[in-house]
Amino acid sequence: MTGVACAAQAQALSCLPMGPGDVYGIIANSEDPFVIIEGQVTFDEGLLPHYSEAAPEATEVPTEIPAQVTGLLLGERMFDHPVEGEITLVAHCLGPWCGTLQSGNRYLFFARNQEGRVRAILEPCGGFFFDAEDGSAGDIVLQCHRGRSCPSELPDDMDGAIAPRPASE
Repeated sequence: MTGVACAAQAQALSCLPMGPGDVYGIIANSEDPFVIIEGQVTFDEGLLPHYSEAAPEATEVPTEIPAQVTGLLLGERMFDHPVEGEITLVAHCLGPWCGTLQSGNRYLFFARNQEGRVRAILEPCGGFFFDAEDGSAGDIVLQCHRGRSCPSELPDDMDGAIAPRPASE
């Protein structure tokens, strides 16, 4: 029994290294209504899901977490629409790995806007959130948005990689 537990714990999550240009390409071709926001996200970090071997089923269903965002929404040409209000973080787990963020940090993120509710997906591999402290993620998205070359961080060979879930939740 000990050998089985050690082997399971030794497994590592292999994530697809997606950048903001890759996610922009996905949502630009999506029929779902998305918004792109650069701003500070605050929430109760204690509400983030945590895997437990004693209750593994507890993280099978995504956890919805109320959050506040203050920042700028991507408009027609740039991040120029001030936004302040509530969003919902939808934290997913994949086995023992769960999506996470740090409250109070600045992020560039892609969120689904449905019926006036903004829902942002937190994946174990990152996916839809990028650090926005240095502005480089926003620069990449603006480059893509303006029809210029859109840089990709995806490898040429994607064998064994895990892509983010579709943001249809």
